[in-house]
Amino acid sequence: MRSKKIKIWILVCICGLFCFCPKKFDLENVQPEDWLEVGAEVLKAVRPFSPAEETQLGRMVSARLAGTFGVWKDPAWTEYINLIGRSLAVYTKRTDIKYRFAILDIDEVNAYSAPGGYIFVSRGLLRELRSEDELACILGHELGHIVHKHVIKEVRKSHLWQAGAKLAIAGTELTAEEEEFLEGLTDVAWDTLVVKGFSKQDEYQADREGVWLASQLGYDPSGLIAFLKRLQKVENKPGEKLKIFFSTHPRPSLRIKQLEKFMKKKGLKPRPKKVFKEEFKEFKAQHPI
Repeated sequence: MRSKKIKIWILVCICGLFCFCPKKFDLENVQPEDWLEVGAEVLKAVRPFSPAEETQLGRMVSARLAGTFGVWKDPAWTEYINLIGRSLAVYTKRTDIKYRFAILDIDEVNAYSAPGGYIFVSRGLLRELRSEDELACILGHELGHIVHKHVIKEVRKSHLWQAGAKLAIAGTELTAEEEEFLEGLTDVAWDTLVVKGFSKQDEYQADREGVWLASQLGYDPSGLIAFLKRLQKVENKPGEKLKIFFSTHPRPSLRIKQLEKFMKKKGLKPRPKKVFKEEFKEFKAQHPI
């Protein structure tokens, strides 16, 4: 059934190419090789990102994030989030990626996940967290965006990707045209991450991934709900530090509702451990943000 749908979709695309191409086609005289050529172009337009291309795009996006917001290079905090983040990554379905975690030097409460395993959390976000459970759930959430290729999905839907399907964006020596293409794809990814945000469904999926990963490592899966409940109190009047977060994410009340359904379905029960809260509090006192 699925293969039949794919064949129909490709046929529709082929017809679309004929209809909108400036050169007029005579359907009665189209040769078999012409259909094969057009079909090949359609398949190129919907081809997936290769791992090398995903990493290359991720490098560009992460460089722009670091350049725009600045990176806080505190060694203790950087080591801390990398230890937790990489431990969580072991339980993902994409263990072939080398995940990197860094801290953005901004007061806004937010986090970003670029393709290829580049994850950033803000100093403002770290200040708002009250336990290692919450931190683990949020890092797991960002891992979820990468595991499910949410940025890549949006980039592949763009007209730019479809128009430049023949161009390569991986490698050390790109042509001027390929570099321009990569820069354009970076703009699309940036728009998704920083300006528009992901769809509600993508955010819900990342939430589910985050709490599940945290639970696999022994953390309290309700840590994310605890964090969202504090945000829920100010969702009608978010301050400056939360303005962008609320404009690019579903309302906390909606996310909590979705998470509670998921946890019930999976049998994930709250299991707060006092030690995680106390150790996190002590760590923050020793290493002020």
